[in-house]
Amino acid sequence: MKNTLKFSICVMILSILCSCNYLNVDSYFEDTFPEDSIFANQVNIQRYFNAAVDYLPREGKIFKGGSTPGVTGSDEAVSVETYSNGVVPVAFPGTELMTDKVSFTTLGGWDWSFNIWGECYKVIRKMNVILSRLDEVEMNSFDRTEFRAKVRFVRAYAYFWLIRNYGPVIILHDEILEVNGSPADYLLTRNTYDECIDYICSELEYAAENLPVKQPIDLIASPTKGAALALVARLRLNAAAPLFNGGDVARRYYGNFTRKMDGVHYISQEYDEKKWAIAALAAKRVMDLNQYELYTVEDGGAYAEKFLPSGVEDYPNGPGGIDPYRSYSDNFTGEAIAANNPELIWGTTDNIEEMTEYVFPNGYGGTNVLCVPQRMIDMYYMADGRDIYNSSALYPYENRPYDRNCVITDPVIISDGFYELPAGVYKSYANREPRFYANISFSGSKWWMSSTTENSRKNIIVDYWRGGNVSMSNPSNGKYNITGYTAKKYVHPRDARSGNGAIRVTKTFPIIRYAEVLLSYAEALNNLTTTHNIDGEEVSRDVEALAGAFNLIRYRAGLPGLTEGELNDRSQLETVIQRERAIELFFEGHRYYDTRRWGIIENLEREPLTGCNVEMGQWNGYYAPTIINYQTIRERNFQPKMILLPISKDELRRVATLDQNPGWEY
Repeated sequence: MKNTLKFSICVMILSILCSCNYLNVDSYFEDTFPEDSIFANQVNIQRYFNAAVDYLPREGKIFKGGSTPGVTGSDEAVSVETYSNGVVPVAFPGTELMTDKVSFTTLGGWDWSFNIWGECYKVIRKMNVILSRLDEVEMNSFDRTEFRAKVRFVRAYAYFWLIRNYGPVIILHDEILEVNGSPADYLLTRNTYDECIDYICSELEYAAENLPVKQPIDLIASPTKGAALALVARLRLNAAAPLFNGGDVARRYYGNFTRKMDGVHYISQEYDEKKWAIAALAAKRVMDLNQYELYTVEDGGAYAEKFLPSGVEDYPNGPGGIDPYRSYSDNFTGEAIAANNPELIWGTTDNIEEMTEYVFPNGYGGTNVLCVPQRMIDMYYMADGRDIYNSSALYPYENRPYDRNCVITDPVIISDGFYELPAGVYKSYANREPRFYANISFSGSKWWMSSTTENSRKNIIVDYWRGGNVSMSNPSNGKYNITGYTAKKYVHPRDARSGNGAIRVTKTFPIIRYAEVLLSYAEALNNLTTTHNIDGEEVSRDVEALAGAFNLIRYRAGLPGLTEGELNDRSQLETVIQRERAIELFFEGHRYYDTRRWGIIENLEREPLTGCNVEMGQWNGYYAPTIINYQTIRERNFQPKMILLPISKDELRRVATLDQNPGWEY
């Protein structure tokens, strides 16, 4: 029966990226599928449900072609300007936003759109239609209960997308608006942000009560109890964060954001520490399911012999006994099978392997135009967990001189058969933590591309400096890498995009993984200054619980845990947690939202973005960090309005009482 009640986010298609009137009933029914037929039998209602799911935006489209600004909407990545690939224009949504090319009348391109308002409300209305008459459908009580939970999960998930893009939205509850209603029926107003959060979380919590703990291998993208509760944890963390929880940040951005009808602030202007306690408990509920743990691969001692001091305990009590490179990287390369990965809470096969075109080397089937700034590179720790500015004699950070004397002389095996640091690599890229090598491609790094049978197209050392094999001297479509770095996170050693026999391993994009829950729990606990009673359970800043969650992330990365000084300094630890999220969740779609909810986006945007000097030769200044001299960086112009995305002008015209987001009125 579960096959009949199939919920397959993995086959979502972003069908039509145009504005839709969510008050129009008739357009939501297939021409040959009258409303009464929906409830005639279980097959029909499932067909109707599946059709609704197809309208949901795609989670894995974080490079381009999606419905969020994605990786280029923050300091996580930058890109070249829009260009033609010979068939269609290639534009990166985050770049379009950050260069002020988005307005409430211009919300997308040929394959991407921020205008998901109508599409998501279409899903919501379809779910309300199902719920209104579900009891009429002949099915056994177990199937009906689970199906109802899936319907309410999907409805909540559609609202989740709406508030992620737009902030406060209109909560319709179970209401189904009729097309022949009076004008007064459509004078709807947006709910406050807190009202939206409470409603969505209550729906997800209901769904969690009746969703299975696990799904069969063929339904890996279907919602589970853990997926519902993990979404609650993410929402509660957002609601507790400075952007939405009173204080200076909320007042700075939303002090004048009030509902015209009654003057109520859409975003609370009063800080409430209790929200952090609620967020901590929400994360702990996922942890207490005892269904998830961080994915690990046994090391066999090779990594420990090279990089770990003697006497360290084995994971999960320390960083010993595992291969930290593969334990992290396998989550994204396709090496870890989704159905057997205890870290994956919810994922989707959104063809992320196809999106690697924008990071693959040009000349080898890619364009490498999705570029990582130096700021992100410098966040990664050294192999012993020290900062690059405070490195040890054992694992030094060396970035001088800028000449051939500053290179490693022998290759270093980071993970046997999966990662090798070749001889000749600039020393600043040596001695780094394993996640650096899993996530970043730099000059001198190797691309295995081992599936192709053409020897000239595999085991390639890439060089982004002027005159290098994948540099501005050899551009793709006139474009090139503008920082000297790109992302390698979703690239398997077998992946190749050119040459005979080239294949790309199928991958699962992690919508939610357990690492996020652990980091959220640590962040929420760290923000507590007193004890709070939440539904009879006391929550406080328990440093042992905080360290227990956070250190699992560090140990899995081959690094030492938190120091006593960090644990005892809430402000210092806040910075450490923010940095850890930037590293651990790199290129997973979180950084764009994190920098906004923390209220640090403006300060970050004031700092110039730098990278290697790609206009210079290898030993003529390439490695000296340089302000990126490219049009999309010069035109980067963050404005406070960009905290939220605009509601389409067409939607505002349809509902006269619908308030626009701050700064997007024109």
